[in-house]
Amino acid sequence: MNNYMTEKTELPAWMCRQEDYIPSKDREAFLTKSTKSVLAVLAKLRFHEGKDGRFSASPSFKLFYTIVYIILTACSRNYLFVLIMCAAVTVRLAFFPAKSICQVLSGTAGAVLISVLLLLPAVFMGNPQTLANITARVYVSVTLVGILSAGTSWNKLTGSMRTFRIPSLFIFTLDITLKYISVLGEICIDILRAVGLRSVGKNPGKAKAFSGVLGITFLKSSEMAEEMYASMCCRGFTGEYSIGQKYKIRVTDIFYILVTVGCVGLFFYLNRGM
Repeated sequence: MNNYMTEKTELPAWMCRQEDYIPSKDREAFLTKSTKSVLAVLAKLRFHEGKDGRFSASPSFKLFYTIVYIILTACSRNYLFVLIMCAAVTVRLAFFPAKSICQVLSGTAGAVLISVLLLLPAVFMGNPQTLANITARVYVSVTLVGILSAGTSWNKLTGSMRTFRIPSLFIFTLDITLKYISVLGEICIDILRAVGLRSVGKNPGKAKAFSGVLGITFLKSSEMAEEMYASMCCRGFTGEYSIGQKYKIRVTDIFYILVTVGCVGLFFYLNRGM
């Protein structure tokens, strides 16, 4: 019997040959644009705590005066009041951190640009004041919503909706939809990253890869929906949003109440007789 320790083993020639494979170049516009689009959406969805300022009003009152300011700006027939609201909103925005200011102004810039493009023919028809008037109102309204979002944590904003007797079904749908967009967006990022790491050379079936990403995301969404339904049943969730604590009037609330009353008084003073 031959001893296996003395046997000579030779490597095949193809294993000793140097690897000279050069993958063909391919455009990764699909993966790059898809990743950037998903990341842009996720950057706007922030549900973290700690966004409430030290001297900010209660979430219920912030939601209230934001709606009041938007209604007053939309109903004002005096352009001076709209300009005053533009200045006040800009000053209020200046108290936020630079990151929050950039986030608010990014959404405002898009809305203002769309309004300018839609109302640009009015300038050539001899009504440039219409462009300035509508654009200023859009700036005030969108910036107020951005300030409310940047200065109020999501769970407290949801609780403030129940203060105004908004139906629980509406709050539940809004809450779950936005949070599912965030979770599914993170899943899409992981899938796109996995596709990019596994892609070697030219991929002729980009439509197949795209359908695969959508299919896996759909399956994950269906699985998460079933798990969420089971967890809600285990926790005894009946569809009602209960407020853990009742907000009481604070010193900062009194200040914002006075500001709101002054804004309403200014509205009626400037719009009298018009």
